[in-house]
Amino acid sequence: MNKQTLKEMFNFTKNKKETIIIGIILAIQLIFYTFSYPFIMQYVIDTAIPEENINLVILLSVVLIIIIIIRFFTNRYSEIRRKNCYYDNNAEIKNKIFKSIQNAKVSELDKIQAGNLFEIVGPQAWEASHLFVWNFVGIISVRLALIIQISIILLVLNLKIGMIILGIFIISYLILIPFYLKTIKVYRNLQNIVIDLQGNINEYIEAYSTTKTLKLEEINLSQISKMLNKCKDEIVTSSKIIAIHNGLFSLLTFGAVISILIVGGNELSLGIGLASTIMLMVDYVDDINRHMKSLLEHVHGLNNRYNCFLNVLKISKITKEKDEGTRTLNYIETVEFKDVSLSYDGKNTILDKISLKVNKPMQIAIVGKSGAGKTSLVNLLPRFYDICNGSILINETDYREYKLKELRNNIAYVFQEPVIFDKTILENIRFGNKENISKEQVKETCKKIGLHNKINQLPNGYDTVIDSKSDLLSYGEKQLLSFARAILKNADLIILDEVTSNLDLEFEEYIMKATKEILNNKISFVIAHRLNTIKNADLIIFIDDKKIVEMGNHEELIEKHGYYYNLYMSNDTMEL
Repeated sequence: MNKQTLKEMFNFTKNKKETIIIGIILAIQLIFYTFSYPFIMQYVIDTAIPEENINLVILLSVVLIIIIIIRFFTNRYSEIRRKNCYYDNNAEIKNKIFKSIQNAKVSELDKIQAGNLFEIVGPQAWEASHLFVWNFVGIISVRLALIIQISIILLVLNLKIGMIILGIFIISYLILIPFYLKTIKVYRNLQNIVIDLQGNINEYIEAYSTTKTLKLEEINLSQISKMLNKCKDEIVTSSKIIAIHNGLFSLLTFGAVISILIVGGNELSLGIGLASTIMLMVDYVDDINRHMKSLLEHVHGLNNRYNCFLNVLKISKITKEKDEGTRTLNYIETVEFKDVSLSYDGKNTILDKISLKVNKPMQIAIVGKSGAGKTSLVNLLPRFYDICNGSILINETDYREYKLKELRNNIAYVFQEPVIFDKTILENIRFGNKENISKEQVKETCKKIGLHNKINQLPNGYDTVIDSKSDLLSYGEKQLLSFARAILKNADLIILDEVTSNLDLEFEEYIMKATKEILNNKISFVIAHRLNTIKNADLIIFIDDKKIVEMGNHEELIEKHGYYYNLYMSNDTMEL
């Protein structure tokens, strides 16, 4: 772990001072307990009992009891505060991840599976929250402090035996280093497999209807089974390494005990040693054994949580959207593309030298084959992606000069898939709109697009809670709900991305009615699924091979007998 990562970990930790204070309290009470206990016990065994000084034995026993009680309450307090730190850190980490995701560039989020994000925000964030509080503070203030204290006591009790024991444990540490390094690699592999597994499971659950339609159950199960087997192999490998750790360490500990008995017994027979010293040293070797095993468990946990933290850190450092604009944007009158080119990876061109100018009010329909770049073109308007070359002007000004929030406040976007939140219908329609939109305004909008009667038939009307999987509203009705949200936004620029592609003819009529309502006196970009729905557009753009190859209204393009004419005559309901 480098200094920068350690600094990042510290910055992610909430209540840093409290965490450090807890560590200091634990260290102080452990130092006091560890140093006082052996000498009190030795005095009782070597002096008080041989002299039959019952009062002294009772007094020292009471002192020990008081020390144990103090230790109990100190540990209890520390444990409670530590748990609070866990929850605070977990909340802090999740807030930072969520904030990073909210502010991230769309192009960066496109590279990450939704399931991977759920895994990182959920279990991995919780594990990462333990990293500083438990692993670092626990190791430094508790385990290492104890081991150092006990080592000093062993040297004080008997220098020769103490040095032999410490030598054995130092050798054991050096022997275990290769296993430790192997464990780091195993845990990292396991983490990656778990993230991929979670991502695939999430996608399979989200697409269960498609899975059943295409009969992909066996294929999905086979893929999940392979990933589970990989998890199993890594877990078994990790368990073997830990078992070897513990086995070697137990063997070395046994060697330390034998050394104490041999050397200490020899000194005792020569009359230069004390039985209490041998007893205490055996007891302390057992303590070192316990603490070293606990330290190993901490290290294994550290590997796991450190890898979790790296995943969290990676998401938190995802590239943010750049908003260097300073100008306000109160309305949109004109939109112009000037030789605009787009590439997602800097290698493959998606759009090449697109030029176009439109004025308000105007409806622009975009057609072309699947993959031609239609959605990519409209996604440039709200700056979901950065252009490579050229410029986009709004009201004759480069749109990057406007504040990003100002720009998007003037754009309403209805996606191909309806966006539904786990909220009431009223809250769904108001979502993202101005807070002062009244319930009556929502009702009036729903009446215009033919959704009001359906909502009134629901158990709680506009206060009925729905989500994306709810069957209280049909797919088409959910899309109408998205239209209602866009209409109430009253933006100057509207984007409709194949909003009728998954609808039957009946709902297509409702959508067309809603489209007229939303596009009234606006600039609109409509990606068409069926050509007969855009014949009345003011301007039709045909995109092919990354470029605009034809522009004009329906009549003009038919007269040209070009791309649009051939597509229209072949099948006007063809999927584009």
